[in-house]
Amino acid sequence: MQHINNRIHPKGSIFNDVIVITLLLAITGLFIYAWQGMHVAFNGTSLPELSQNYKDLPYYSLRTTMRLMLGLLYSLLFSIVFGVLAAKFVAMRRVILPFVNFMESVPLVGFLTFTTVFFLNLYPHSVMGLEGLAIFAVFTGQAWNMMLTMYQTLRVVPHQLTEVTSAFRCNPWQRFWRLGFLYSFPGLLWNTMVSQSAAWFALTASEMLTIGSHDINLPGVGAWLGVAIGNGDVRAVLWGVFALIVNIVVLDQLLFRPLVRFASQFKYEDVSSARQPSSWFYDCLTRSATGQLLGRLGSKFCHFWLFVLPKAWYRLKLHSLFSFLSLMNWLWASLWYLAIVVASLYSSYLLWLYLPLQYLPEFPAWMGLTAARVISAMLLSIVIFTPIGVWIGLRPQLVRFFQPVIQIMAAIPVNVFYPVITVIILTWHQSLDVWTIPMIMLGTQWYVLFNVIAGTSMIPSQMMEVSRVFRVGGLMWWTKYILPAIFPYLVTGIISAAGGAWNAAIAAEVLNWGSVTLKTTGLGAFISTTTEAGQNPEAALGCIAMCLMVALCVIFIWQPLYRYAETRFKFD
Repeated sequence: MQHINNRIHPKGSIFNDVIVITLLLAITGLFIYAWQGMHVAFNGTSLPELSQNYKDLPYYSLRTTMRLMLGLLYSLLFSIVFGVLAAKFVAMRRVILPFVNFMESVPLVGFLTFTTVFFLNLYPHSVMGLEGLAIFAVFTGQAWNMMLTMYQTLRVVPHQLTEVTSAFRCNPWQRFWRLGFLYSFPGLLWNTMVSQSAAWFALTASEMLTIGSHDINLPGVGAWLGVAIGNGDVRAVLWGVFALIVNIVVLDQLLFRPLVRFASQFKYEDVSSARQPSSWFYDCLTRSATGQLLGRLGSKFCHFWLFVLPKAWYRLKLHSLFSFLSLMNWLWASLWYLAIVVASLYSSYLLWLYLPLQYLPEFPAWMGLTAARVISAMLLSIVIFTPIGVWIGLRPQLVRFFQPVIQIMAAIPVNVFYPVITVIILTWHQSLDVWTIPMIMLGTQWYVLFNVIAGTSMIPSQMMEVSRVFRVGGLMWWTKYILPAIFPYLVTGIISAAGGAWNAAIAAEVLNWGSVTLKTTGLGAFISTTTEAGQNPEAALGCIAMCLMVALCVIFIWQPLYRYAETRFKFD
């Protein structure tokens, strides 16, 4: 692995320090300002009306960015904890993986339906309750995808690297942070970037809330776009998209691109890459005295985290306690499964009393129509964007160019494109049934593309050299080299795309632009219509029916694909 150059360049050190200190102070001040705005009073029925003045967009962007960053932080914590549990413990894996696959495809409106009251009661008389709901929506948009990536990469860590950590007598804590986490970090980072697409989609819905008979809009870019689309205001939509793009570019330059540059040193290969990702902010940090100081503080924290903190664990004899408890794993596994069965039966009983069952005879036809559209959109996304992703991923210069472009396109909520499609349908008298598939693809294709690019970029250089030496080409190059090399990433992308596809189907089967509404037949249309009308029992029934289809996919498709990827395709 390459080492970061820690020498200070005196010539540009002062200039770099000015840039770094200015940015850090600005970020700190903006964080405090936004945090204060998230804790104002709320009377439970209304907030100040959302302004459509473009001069207010910077503040709305700031509030939206706060939700994105807090949601990202919680998603990262969830990914690490549950990714490790699923990778290391079989009993936990048998529950966590189906649960995450299931939750990934649960419609966003399903989460909002059942969690709104909880967050409002958690922060009574404060807007933080609504903010918590929006942050939770961001969490549900990206946590599942990130956790699956962490799990998948932990399961395919090469054995020789694990043997090295054993030779150096690393304890389990050090083995994870010095090997498992670093090996997973590049792929996790790429999936975090593509997950921003789902996070933006979630913000558009969660910043515009309906509580009882009251419509409440949180200050944010998502709410701005939602109001502009509802009013049919093209100019406001363009301003909202512009603010969104600026927001994405700023996050890319100050957060994701420096992290991509940092993560490049953890790529598993025997030969150093000729080209590395570039980042001006990363260069400023490494060449400034401020960045060097932060680096030394970070090194001391890492030493404490890796070597001092585990000593407390062993001094308290907690490892002996857990070793003793592990002797009764059969008991804990039995209690774990029993608790899950009891909770599932009790929840099913409550739902049976809550749900309106008169719609059940019509559901099989609706479920079939929506499932056919989702499957068609996913297959087209895989066939079209897998070759494109491989083509980009094999060329570092194209990765650097397309990464921010794809990230911007992926982060634009799919419903922003719907007004254009509505105009096309009305102008040329097209059928919405035909257009639902490309609209659903807008919510799936980026997951496939980003994961394929990440998988291709992570292929060790020596494997590429071997393919060139043996002159592998044509169909053999695809079937014996590229597809096996990227298969774990492709599986993660497909599963993540499935979650985006079901959510996109809800939005795609009912289009609204100003006073114009276009609707087709399907389960997504039923959920969208009942949610907009405030019919929570009907909306919950539709979400459960969609979750049933997702559960069938988890059992018969995703779980076999996971096992196949883990056992057949691994760099060893």
